[in-house]
Amino acid sequence: MPSIDAAAAVVIAYLIGSIPTAYLVGKYIGDADLTEVGSKNIGASNAYSQLGSRWAGFVVIIDVFIKGSIPVFIASDTVLGLGLGIQVAVGIASVIGHDWSVFLKFRGGRGIATTEGAIIVLSLPLAFAYPALPALAVLVSPWKDSAVWWLIATLAVPVWVLLLGLPNEIIWFSIALIIVTLLKRMTSNSLRGADGTISATLLWNRLVFDRDIKNRSEWVGQ
Repeated sequence: MPSIDAAAAVVIAYLIGSIPTAYLVGKYIGDADLTEVGSKNIGASNAYSQLGSRWAGFVVIIDVFIKGSIPVFIASDTVLGLGLGIQVAVGIASVIGHDWSVFLKFRGGRGIATTEGAIIVLSLPLAFAYPALPALAVLVSPWKDSAVWWLIATLAVPVWVLLLGLPNEIIWFSIALIIVTLLKRMTSNSLRGADGTISATLLWNRLVFDRDIKNRSEWVGQ
């Protein structure tokens, strides 16, 4: 049976993950409500589009190291010694908190930075492998749509885990990460589109492009 400490660590991780960094920066520093402008995504990507690179970089740092890394580190053998299985659960809880924040009526971002923060503590080699494909695509691919590359990168995490010979617990982390990522993409911050309907095209665009319409410029420029 999980200990009280383990259960508390998971709950606290969810609450830390729920801190809506991009929303707070937009509202109190950038004078922009990210739930109402651009992609309406409460994460670093929309922060970059609406607030610029400086504040988006700040959001990324907080999401990676405060929301992603710290809860997993606290659960590690170095601090509480709760075991790798609980660290994995804590990492996923942080990502879920970011994606469905209790402070924003269960709206949120996509959790990429928070995921990277959790992975940094779980496995440093995996932390380099996870963003490698999107980073390479930005540098050399003519197709710069990062949402597609991040989907591929997330689906590839179990492959990296096997290639790196990481423990079974991290395999379960990678599977849970895929489930959370696909669920967030498909449901977005509202299951229905702007017109109040659900369609196959809407769900396909969300799954592949992580937005309601295929054209990224139109989506970001709303």
